Amino acid sequence: MLSTIFRQSLRAVSARQLQGTSIARSYASDSSSSNNNNNKSEGTEALMNILNSSPQKSEANSNSNRTSFKSSSAELIMDTLNKATDRQNANRSAQGNNSFLNSKLFGGLGSSSGSGRHFLSEPQTASHNLHIHASMNNTILTLTDSAGDPITTQSAGSAGFKKSARSGPEAGYQAMVKLIEKVEEKNVNILSLHVLMKGFGPGRDSAFKAIRAKTNWDIKRISDTTPIPFNGCRPPKARRL
Repeated sequence: MLSTIFRQSLRAVSARQLQGTSIARSYASDSSSSNNNNNKSEGTEALMNILNSSPQKSEANSNSNRTSFKSSSAELIMDTLNKATDRQNANRSAQGNNSFLNSKLFGGLGSSSGSGRHFLSEPQTASHNLHIHASMNNTILTLTDSAGDPITTQSAGSAGFKKSARSGPEAGYQAMVKLIEKVEEKNVNILSLHVLMKGFGPGRDSAFKAIRAKTNWDIKRISDTTPIPFNGCRPPKARRL
């Protein structure tokens, strides 16, 4: 029992001495920067004063340091909490300002949940679909309803073009004009249109230009359905010319 008390007392004395020497060194360094002539005398006097000071003063200093540390840490925590609440309020106000995107009037363009549709995430259903198959030899157009049932069809060959003329851009334009005339004769009401393009023939762009020039159809979506082989079937042998 006595040995443990003796050890604890020795540890306390050594700790106080180390604390005193560290404070003395810092005080000596500060004094050397200000007064170069009285370095040794002031340093030794400060060291002797600290070593001879009572343990109550050192404990009072440590308690004051602890209270100051606690107050500074509490201020830091409150500052971070205030900043976090300010960010949350700013985000809520931004969401409130952009709430018109989630309204039913605009179809819920920016909404991720609710009755509105997702913007560029779900396909917008149209009342009719227009398939444009533009091959290197012909341009075939087919108008269907939303379920995929064909209503009318037209091609560059049926529009009056023969042989190699069927693959030209003028043939695709005239084929689309003929298709529009058929739609008007059948009194088909096209509220919205989904254009599906397949192939890279010359009549691809000209057929689409005819839609924009001759009609006021509301084109909701344009898709490219050209098949891309991933090392599938062997392509035909190249022609010898």
